[in-house]
Amino acid sequence: MSEEKFEGLELTPEYKPSLVKTLNIVAVILFVILILVIYLPANIWQEEEAIRNLGRERMSILSNVENFYVQMAGKYQTDPVLAMKILSTVRDSTRADSNFHDCQRIFFPEGTFEMDVAKNFYLTFDTTFALSYQRRDTVLDTSYQVIIWNEELRTYDTIFVHSSRINEVKNDSLYRGLINTEISPRVSTDTYYRPYYLDDSFAYSPLIGEQYEIIIDEDNIRIQDPLKGEFREPRYLVFAFKDTSCGYIVNGEKSWSN
Repeated sequence: MSEEKFEGLELTPEYKPSLVKTLNIVAVILFVILILVIYLPANIWQEEEAIRNLGRERMSILSNVENFYVQMAGKYQTDPVLAMKILSTVRDSTRADSNFHDCQRIFFPEGTFEMDVAKNFYLTFDTTFALSYQRRDTVLDTSYQVIIWNEELRTYDTIFVHSSRINEVKNDSLYRGLINTEISPRVSTDTYYRPYYLDDSFAYSPLIGEQYEIIIDEDNIRIQDPLKGEFREPRYLVFAFKDTSCGYIVNGEKSWSN
């Protein structure tokens, strides 16, 4: 009788809310770990690249500073901070006084420096040490339809002349008269420069805070990263920020360009 009683019953698994909740929590934790494993290293790599690019940018600035300095002083300057101060003073002086050029003396607590200054040096300075950007502007172009005498064909020719040349054409003996004026808009893309000041921080590595090494050998100059070996710093307990020397510049040639 008991066997017949259990024959028609279906066995169903017992529902355990606590087990389902535990599995859901484990799934969420594993998902978060997966996201962190993907995101955190990528974030560290971006930071490493940003620091490396910043260091190389500062070395490039110092290379330009030394190039200008040797043109004026006839020799390189081993102190990058002093070189930037002298160059900035020359720039400000040429901007304030148009007669400040040729042989000039610059006075600093470190000494007196004789410099052969190019006229209007500030123009070169402001385009070299500047952030360039492009801007699109709508420009109105004016063109003139004029008549000129063609001596070879012994007849009159009709030509179009831009407004920048109209006075030159009118002063020509072959000019006979103006027929029409046309004004048309066009989109012009121009490059602008936003100068920046030479800050003392440019002389130091953004990674370890030490001054860049400037090595002068006769007519050669080498600017190199002060980092020796590998830099390592813990990140997020299980990861690490790692970097090595960002390179060097010899006579304007960058090691990372090869």
